[in-house]
Amino acid sequence: MKAQSETVYMATMLAGVEPIVVDEIRTKIGDAQIVEIRRGKVFFRSKHSVSQVKSLRTVDNLYIYIGRFPVGPHKIHLKELEENMRRMDISKAIDLDKYRHRNVTFTVNASRSGKHTYSRFDLSEAANRGLQKQFPTWTVGTPGHRELEFRLDVTDDQAVFSYRLTDSALRFRSEQRLFSIAALRPTVAHALVWHSRPGRDECFLDPFCGSGTIIAERAYYPFGKLYGGDISEDAVEAAKQNVASIDGAVIRRWDACNLPLEQGTVDKVVSNLPFGEQILDPGEIYDLYLKFFKELKRVMKPNGSAFLMTDKVKELLKVTDQFGLECYVELELSLKGLHPKVLKVNF
Repeated sequence: MKAQSETVYMATMLAGVEPIVVDEIRTKIGDAQIVEIRRGKVFFRSKHSVSQVKSLRTVDNLYIYIGRFPVGPHKIHLKELEENMRRMDISKAIDLDKYRHRNVTFTVNASRSGKHTYSRFDLSEAANRGLQKQFPTWTVGTPGHRELEFRLDVTDDQAVFSYRLTDSALRFRSEQRLFSIAALRPTVAHALVWHSRPGRDECFLDPFCGSGTIIAERAYYPFGKLYGGDISEDAVEAAKQNVASIDGAVIRRWDACNLPLEQGTVDKVVSNLPFGEQILDPGEIYDLYLKFFKELKRVMKPNGSAFLMTDKVKELLKVTDQFGLECYVELELSLKGLHPKVLKVNF
C-alpha cells in the first residue's frame, strides 16, 4: 500500500456500540480524529500505520475510505454511478503501480438503505463495470477468490466507496474458536469488556459464560482472576477449549444461582444474561434473575459493578430495585432482530 501522510478509515460494528468504538479509537490511536458517526459505522482520520489501526478489537471490519458522491434513486441513475466509479481515484487505498496493469481479481460488495428501484446486486454490478472501465485488465472475482475487495454503501442519495482491509478473522478472531448457541460475536463481547473499564488486578466473573467469549476477550487486558461458568456441559467444554491458553482463567460447570465462590471476592461482572423467547419462558425470567442477584450480591465486593446484557429490562430493574441496587441502562444494541440493552449495576 502506498504510504500516506493521513488516512481516513471506516470502521463497521454492531449498531449500538458506536460510542464504545469511538472510545477505543481515541484511547488506542492517539492522533485519531473522529470524522463522522453513522449507525453501525465510525469514520476517523489518522497518520498511524494500518497495523496499529488493526489493533482495534470492538470493530467488525476496517476499510480505507476512498470517496463519496451523490446517487439517484432509479435504475437509470446506475449509469452515472458507473461513470463515477470509472473516475474514482483509488490510489489513497492501494498502490496503483502494483495493480494497474495486472490481471487483478476484485469485487465491489454493495449495500443500500432508502427508497431505490435497484437492488444491492444492481449496485455491485454497476460499480464493478465502472472499475473495469478504469482498469481493463481487472476481472470480477468470486467470494474467496479475489485480490481486492471494495465496498459501496448507498444511503438515500449518497454513496460511500471504501477499500476493505480486514477479513472475518478480525471479528471471529480464529477459525479454531468454538461457539455455543446464542454466543456473542467476539467484537460485541469485547465492546462489553471495554465498556466495563477493565482493571489490572480485578477479579472478573462471567456467570453465564456459554462458550467463554467474554472471558476470552477480557484476557486481552491484565487481570487478577478470571472466572467463568455455565450450566450447560457442552458450553463449558467449548469454553475450556477456547480459553485453554489463558493462564489464570478458570472455567467450571455451575448453577449461576449457587456459585462456588467465596463471599465478597468479585470486583467486576460482564455477562450476556439469558433472555429472548428461545432461551427461557418469559414467566421464568424474573424468578431466575431474582435468585441470581441474591447470589451475585453475596459474591460481589463492596463498590463492585456488573455490566449485564438483556432485553428483559423491566424484570431486571424490578429485581435490582428489590435489592436496593443502583441500575442504569447505558446502551441499546441491535442484535439478530432483538434490541437488548446493556445495564450497569452498582453494588
